[in-house]
Amino acid sequence: MSSRSTRALALVSVLLLASLAPLAVPAAAHSAILLSTDTSHVVLQPGDATNVTLTIENNGSSIESFNISVDDSGLSNVWTVTAVDATVDNVFPTWTRNTTIVVQLATGALPSDGGSFLIEVTEPDQNITSSVVVYVNVQPSYNPLLDFSSSGPLLEMAAGASGNVAVDITNGGSVADTLLLDVDFEPDLAAWWASNGNATGGNGTGNGTGSGNGTGNGTGSGNGTGNGTGSGNGTGNGTGSGNGTGNGTGNGTGGANTTTISNVLMFGNSYTASSSLNGLLESMGVLNADAISPGGKRLDQHWSDVNTSAHASNTTLRDPAIDWDYVVLQDQSQVPGFYRTTSSWIASKDGAVALSQAVDDEGSESILFMTWGRRNGDAMNPTLYSNFTVMQDRLEEGYIDYRDNMTAAGSTVWIAPVGLAFKHIHDNVVAGGVNASVSGNLFYDLYSSDGSHPSLAGSYLAACVLYATMTGTSPVGSNDTVSLNANIKLQLQQAAAATVFNETSHLDYPWESSSTTSTTSARGLGGGVPAGWNVQWVDDQLDNMSAGETRQVTLQISVPADVTPDFYGFRLYAASTQGNVSSSTIVVVHVDEQHNLSMAFLDQDADFIPGSTQNTSVVVTNTGNAEADFDWSIESISGPCAFALPVASALAVSPDQAVNVAVQVDVPASATIADSCTFSLSGSTPDGSAMMVAGSDTFTIAVDEHVEFEVVALDSVVEVEHGAASMYNVRLYNNGSETRSFNLEVVEVTGLDTVVTSSLTIDVAAGETGLWAIETQADEGTVGDFIQFFEVIRGDQTSTTSVEIEVLPTAQIELAGPLDGRILMQPGSTSSTVLTVTNTGTGNVSLVASLSGLPASVQAEISHTSLSLTVGETAQVHLNLSLANNADPGTHPLTIGFGGSGASATTSIDLQIQDRFAVLVSTTSSDMVAGPANNASATFDVTNLGTSTDIYQLSIVDASQSDWFSFTLSTTSVTVGAGETATVELSVREISTGATSNGITVALLASSGTDENAEHHVNLTVRPQIAGATITVIADDDEAKPGSSIRGTVVVQNSGTGQDQLLLTTVGLDCGVTAQFNLEAGASSSAIPWSCVIEDTAQSGLGELLFRVTSSARSEYVATYTEIYSVEPSWDASNVLQVTTDLASYAVPYSGGTTLVVTVENLANTQVSGSLDFAGEGSAMLLGEWSRYVDNASTSAFVLAPFASVDFELTLTSNVQNEEDADLFIKVTYTIDATTTTSSDQSPNFAVEVAGPAQAPQGVTLPLGFQLDQNSTLNALIGGWVFSLLLLSVMYIQRSRRGEVEVESEDQDDEVVEEASEPEPATLGYNECRMEDGKVSCPSCDARLGVPRSSVAPFRFTCPKCQTTIRVIE
Repeated sequence: MSSRSTRALALVSVLLLASLAPLAVPAAAHSAILLSTDTSHVVLQPGDATNVTLTIENNGSSIESFNISVDDSGLSNVWTVTAVDATVDNVFPTWTRNTTIVVQLATGALPSDGGSFLIEVTEPDQNITSSVVVYVNVQPSYNPLLDFSSSGPLLEMAAGASGNVAVDITNGGSVADTLLLDVDFEPDLAAWWASNGNATGGNGTGNGTGSGNGTGNGTGSGNGTGNGTGSGNGTGNGTGSGNGTGNGTGNGTGGANTTTISNVLMFGNSYTASSSLNGLLESMGVLNADAISPGGKRLDQHWSDVNTSAHASNTTLRDPAIDWDYVVLQDQSQVPGFYRTTSSWIASKDGAVALSQAVDDEGSESILFMTWGRRNGDAMNPTLYSNFTVMQDRLEEGYIDYRDNMTAAGSTVWIAPVGLAFKHIHDNVVAGGVNASVSGNLFYDLYSSDGSHPSLAGSYLAACVLYATMTGTSPVGSNDTVSLNANIKLQLQQAAAATVFNETSHLDYPWESSSTTSTTSARGLGGGVPAGWNVQWVDDQLDNMSAGETRQVTLQISVPADVTPDFYGFRLYAASTQGNVSSSTIVVVHVDEQHNLSMAFLDQDADFIPGSTQNTSVVVTNTGNAEADFDWSIESISGPCAFALPVASALAVSPDQAVNVAVQVDVPASATIADSCTFSLSGSTPDGSAMMVAGSDTFTIAVDEHVEFEVVALDSVVEVEHGAASMYNVRLYNNGSETRSFNLEVVEVTGLDTVVTSSLTIDVAAGETGLWAIETQADEGTVGDFIQFFEVIRGDQTSTTSVEIEVLPTAQIELAGPLDGRILMQPGSTSSTVLTVTNTGTGNVSLVASLSGLPASVQAEISHTSLSLTVGETAQVHLNLSLANNADPGTHPLTIGFGGSGASATTSIDLQIQDRFAVLVSTTSSDMVAGPANNASATFDVTNLGTSTDIYQLSIVDASQSDWFSFTLSTTSVTVGAGETATVELSVREISTGATSNGITVALLASSGTDENAEHHVNLTVRPQIAGATITVIADDDEAKPGSSIRGTVVVQNSGTGQDQLLLTTVGLDCGVTAQFNLEAGASSSAIPWSCVIEDTAQSGLGELLFRVTSSARSEYVATYTEIYSVEPSWDASNVLQVTTDLASYAVPYSGGTTLVVTVENLANTQVSGSLDFAGEGSAMLLGEWSRYVDNASTSAFVLAPFASVDFELTLTSNVQNEEDADLFIKVTYTIDATTTTSSDQSPNFAVEVAGPAQAPQGVTLPLGFQLDQNSTLNALIGGWVFSLLLLSVMYIQRSRRGEVEVESEDQDDEVVEEASEPEPATLGYNECRMEDGKVSCPSCDARLGVPRSSVAPFRFTCPKCQTTIRVIE
């Protein structure tokens, strides 16, 4: 075929296809068949099956039957998808019919086998088809496994040994997983997720805890699953990102409890009654839990009930049919933390002691229920309980004190640390940077709304702590049925376990007591690793384990050296982080008995004396790990001594117990101090049928010397005179076994001087005597009988003797007067001189006084004319002299003496008469006020009270040493004759600030220039000046309109403490007031007139005029007075509001709208309110919607403050079908709030052009401007078709004629006819939308709406949700 023919054929083909295009059917879901499924995503576990419900809606116009087929060609062969019905018949128009699609998954399927299948529904008559896709996924499985195949779960280890155990950890699930390992506690998955973030992609997981049926759910990318199997109740949840949902079953590890509690009785109050705490315990496994818990009950009140016959508390506790395992005691929530001296605390403590003894009588044990601090502390006791932490600490101390008092009385008492579990959660929340006292965290949710009583979560936490306290079993994984979120329950369980097993080592628990555990039962199951043990994984997190992968992990085990032989079990956990499931197994460590002894001889310092028998002992300690019976044996190794065992065995010696093994040592009389004796001690214990030596040791003792002696004084009484020494002897008898040296010790006696005149050390042979020579003298003043002791010490022996020393008495006195031997006096004065008389002898004396040499102008008096003094006694005697005013100056010798009882003494004193010097300072004012701007002054009188002219020095004494004031004296010295007075002036000025209002006290001191003791001062208080002003304003007219004046007068009073210059001004308004006054304290100015003009822009209402006064004395001082005035409303009645639009003309498109901006401005000085509307010629053709810009409110109302403005948006839409014009204006209706008058105004007119609908085309416009009308266009189209058919006929005839004409080269390029692209859809206008699948979306509120079946675009209707008129176009 020629290229020309080819091009022609291609052109005709394009024209034919273009003409047939309107008849093509889209290859998509047909609108006459509407399909939906109850799920678009199926997730199954291998081996499971499910049903998918297919809903078929006949959206056609006739009754139809439909064929159903499934296309699963894209699925793995592990899936089987079957349509239950191949055909659904007789479905009426708009009716629906359901059918079932069965989906089955084979065993062995993997998560990678996911995919999708297609359900096709065909109407055979019209051959139309709709289809729907369903996605399927394989739910992943999670199964962490532990295996001891290499070593076995039973390990033999010795006490004190350490070792590593290899454990195989296998990911038995179907997907990659990260496994966490732990010992005796389930791994904390919640904490792991908190540290590692949420899952990103991958499969969602679900998990549960407990036994029985469980449910779970999850989401993930591509698919999401919940998984888990087990027995009991459980819950599951999943996390992930992406699309997909899934269902699954929960899986948990609740397990059986290792300890069963049969009966528990609880005495408490509303804290116990909340959420039926006893019922929660029963849910956790306690067989029977009863509670007696009236609101607010204290322990002393419970004791009163228990101690009352026939009371329910009495009969319940003492019920013979019930053996209570434990009795729980809970006190009132505040009392335990009170001060220990309060009556309520003492009463509760005594009640607790009495209750525990009653519990003991019933063969049970008491558990103190430690409560919690209130969420925000206790508002009733803010000092004692300022916040939760303080209150919790005090409650803990209180319950521990209760326990100590109860145990001191002989009771067995435990503490359940519920409050510390609350604190565990509180501290974790705070550590995360969260305010625990604000809602939205786990700690806050432990409380009910009052912040005191527990919520269900709080009571559940209490139940977990009580359960762990009583059983020693971790509550993690409890199979209880308490209705709480599974994640919250897990956090509460872990908090309780951490508190009891890890954080309260200072508390004891029942399961830690050796008396309550069997020697054959495995320990360490769920109760935490015992103290001293170390059981831990070397690597406790195995990352990214592929499905089926096994890794060998090392478990380190260290056994305490002092552990009791037994079987110790530890539960090992492996948990899936992705599946939130765990598994566990038990490793048992068997510790065998070991017997060892250590020995110590601690009696080395005992005396092993020749010829004696000594009982001693060896301390033997059982350093093994088991209780045992021991037989002792002793053997002499060397030396002359003999050894024996009074008791040859010790029974039931516990580990670490020390026993004293008695040893009898016989030392022969022939032994010497050069001898030593060595012996061996052994301890043996039964080992099967034989005896084994558990330990032995050798010890050596030294033979000691026999020491015995006596010291004796040869004279029993010795007399001593003063100034002479007395001689006597002391003898020693050596009754020991060796010749030894002895040293005589003289015991010091006060008043005696005793020395050994011979050698202090003498050598005395055994059985012989030795002699010491002694000399004693009496100290000065000593008299009477004394005992002089002597002693000799050797080794640990002491011998003493004594001599009675009698010192004979002597008579002697001393008399002392003034040190300088004189008395100075002035005429008219008196004096008192002290004389001292002392008995310096050794006997009592009686004395009489004497005085001579006294002049006639002097009167004398001796206070004691006679005295009686004992030995060493001293008496003071006063010589009182009175000098006449006319006494002549001069010196007069006086002699004073005392004598009697054989003793006498005298002393001489010179009486010197001098001139008199005295001064007096006085003033009429003792207070001064000084300021920085002026001097304050005062006058003082200085009077000479002496007998001769004197010069007085004047000075200011400031004890405060301040620098706030300066002081100036008119003179610093004055000369004043006897009896005369001089006047001095003092000026004071404040030079720096800082003095208090009380001021300072200074003294004006006048000192004699002749006699330094003649001085006098007067005190003066100097205070800083205090500035003060009182402003009095009288308003003659305080109401005016803008531009008018207000007026009045103002008076200023100086209310300060000193003269001041005050400046008066006004602030805010210019009132022409600026005045300055010099006022004394308390004085007032004259009335000053003022007048103020109100600004033209002032708003109506109240205003403030501020009068201000400042001080020149105190620049920082400001006094103000505020005068309130009223601005009257004012406006132009013809121009209250101004209304404008943003444009002068607008165009409204057909079926669309346009927006105007309308501005309203208030021209009045008062508030105006009103509303807007549009009016004018053609206003009925338009619909308007108002919107206020400031708050986007759909309203035309406004409230305008003075001179304020507001903008509105007015949206106009066409309400007509034709093109129209309108001439509109904005009308405003308003009310001036200051009046009740309503007025109106309007804006300038603006034009609105409303467009009509677009006209259908009436022909075709050709290039170069040629146009064809409708008829011409139709004729041209028909002609084109005819021409095309003729052209095809000619081409066919020409081809048949040519026959086998050579075909042109194929290398020649064919012409390419570009396919005309579909025209772009028209842009949507205002409130326009298109219809899709018989529904539209509202452009205003995005509501998805159905339209009548017969509706054909374009048409209008109103949105039923937002009432907007919508135009639906093609």
